[in-house]
Amino acid sequence: ILVDGSGNLYIGGGFTFVGSVAANRVAKWNGSSWSALGSGINNFVRSLAMVGTDLYAGGDFTTAGGVAVNAIAKWDGTAWSALGGGLNGRADAMAVIGTDLYVGGQFTTADGASANYIAKWNGSAWSTFGTGASSNISAMLAVGADLYIAGTFTTINGVSANGIAKWDGSTWSALGLGLNNNVLALAASGTDIYAAGAFTAAGG
Repeated sequence: ILVDGSGNLYIGGGFTFVGSVAANRVAKWNGSSWSALGSGINNFVRSLAMVGTDLYAGGDFTTAGGVAVNAIAKWDGTAWSALGGGLNGRADAMAVIGTDLYVGGQFTTADGASANYIAKWNGSAWSTFGTGASSNISAMLAVGADLYIAGTFTTINGVSANGIAKWDGSTWSALGLGLNNNVLALAASGTDIYAAGAFTAAGG
C-alpha cells in the first residue's frame, strides 16, 4: 500500500479485481472510486514506491501494460515502461531518497550487471553497491538521508551486519549485533527504528 502526495492510495498484490473494477495486481483509489493502471501487471506486485509523480512497482512479473519488463516497472500516469533491462529475480522492497530509487529483493543482476540483492535507479540508469548483500533483502526504509535495509543477509559490501544495516550515503554500518533471522518489515517513529519478522533475538 502507498499514498502519494495528492492523497491517492495505490495498492499492489495478486488480485485481478478491486471492488467491481478489473485491475490486474495494481490499482488506485482517489478517495471515491477505484481505477486500473492501464492493463496492469501479469504477476505479483510486492513493493510500491513514488518518485515525484511516477509510481514504481516491483515484484516477480514480466510484463506491465503489455510492455516487457523484468521485476520492476514505472507508471507515469498514462503508461507503463521498463527500467532498462530490469532485474533477474524479484523486487521485494523499495525506498526513495531524493530522486533515487533503492531496490532490494531476490536478484543478482540489474540491467545485466552484477547486483547482489540491492541496486539503485537514478531515473535513467542502474548502479550497484560493490559486492552487494550476502542474501535476500526483504525490507527497506528511508529516514532522511539514511537508508535502512533488512532481510536474511549477514554482510553488505563486505561489512558484517546481521539482518539489518544502514547506508548513510557513503558507508554501510551494522545496527549492533543485528537480528538472528529474517526481517520482513521496517518502520520509523522519530529517531527510533522498528523491525518485525521471523527473528527471536535482537542485539544478542
